[in-house]
Amino acid sequence: MKTMLAWSLLAGSALAAEVAKPQPGAVAEDAAAKVEEVSQTAVQAAFQILRSEYIRGGDLTYDELNRAAFQGLLERLDLGAELIRKAEAERPVLRRGVLAEMLTPEIAYLRPLAFAEEEAGQMELHLKKQVEAKVPYLILDLRSAVPPGDFAVAAAMLELFVPRAELMFKLKQVGREDAQLFIANRGPVWTQPLVVLVDAETCNLGETMAAVLRERKQALIIGSKTRGATVRYETLPLDAEWVLRFARAEMLLAGDRSLFREGVMPDFLLDLPVAVKRQFFDAAGPVKESLFDHSRVRYNEAALIARKNPELDSYIRRSAGEELADDRPALRDTVLQRAVDMLGARTHLQGSPLKWPAAKKRTEPAAPAEVKKAQPVKP
Repeated sequence: MKTMLAWSLLAGSALAAEVAKPQPGAVAEDAAAKVEEVSQTAVQAAFQILRSEYIRGGDLTYDELNRAAFQGLLERLDLGAELIRKAEAERPVLRRGVLAEMLTPEIAYLRPLAFAEEEAGQMELHLKKQVEAKVPYLILDLRSAVPPGDFAVAAAMLELFVPRAELMFKLKQVGREDAQLFIANRGPVWTQPLVVLVDAETCNLGETMAAVLRERKQALIIGSKTRGATVRYETLPLDAEWVLRFARAEMLLAGDRSLFREGVMPDFLLDLPVAVKRQFFDAAGPVKESLFDHSRVRYNEAALIARKNPELDSYIRRSAGEELADDRPALRDTVLQRAVDMLGARTHLQGSPLKWPAAKKRTEPAAPAEVKKAQPVKP
């Protein structure tokens, strides 16, 4: 009995220690918070103590300390700087152009693939066709994962939606008091209801477009929160293999508000795993394939008359232990689905407005008519 009690106490102590043990993420956050409170003199003293008194002080060479400082600096700058390989920085974007499709007779879909300079003109052509066809709704998908681009492209795309002579955004460069203003130089092409899709992979140009359209209350934003990389990046070589990409200028909205490291919070927050979204974006089929469900072919009266059973092949394959595509839940772009559902509901409600019956006026009940007594019949 004593042995069992001892084992119980030992197990309880171990469990309590495991629960009380801080997690790695919590330790890192606690260390970062402490470093923020340390003075510069204390930082220099810590380096000297570790180099002279640490059990393996010989490993803390100046090269090792410089690398550790560089690593810590990149982590602290976060979206402000990035170390990438030269080959990766020079790799061209394979898919370019604008993906345009009619999802329903009332809803058009546009997605710039690379945010390249020529894509603004392609967007304009597609929008003009949709305006001529009197399409009432547009979904602009800005979730393409591409490298940072030139803000002149974002301005050219925004001019398709923003009224003439309106300030869209500013670009403030480090070391300069004045800012570069991006003002719409033409009239908008699309003035109908607009829905914009964003996520954490939206590039700096897509974030800028979404932020401007939302700030002007010209679009409804759906998706997940963006990263906040609303800056103009510059890339400089470090050696033959590595380059440094860093923020050189910052995008500001009309009210001088910055979204750097803040990002765009959607009006309707919907999360879709990046891996799932990339499956749809990398597919060569139409966008509708990731949107609408297809019913399974079943045995019905038409098959009975034709003396064919469309489910027979599935029965045989399933009985043999083979997994069919219909047995697995179909992957769908739920963000795009919700956008289409919202616009479809709006169309339905506008086409058939609710008409409540008018309240009837209350009238006083009429006085009962005088009842005449029956007269006896004379014999």
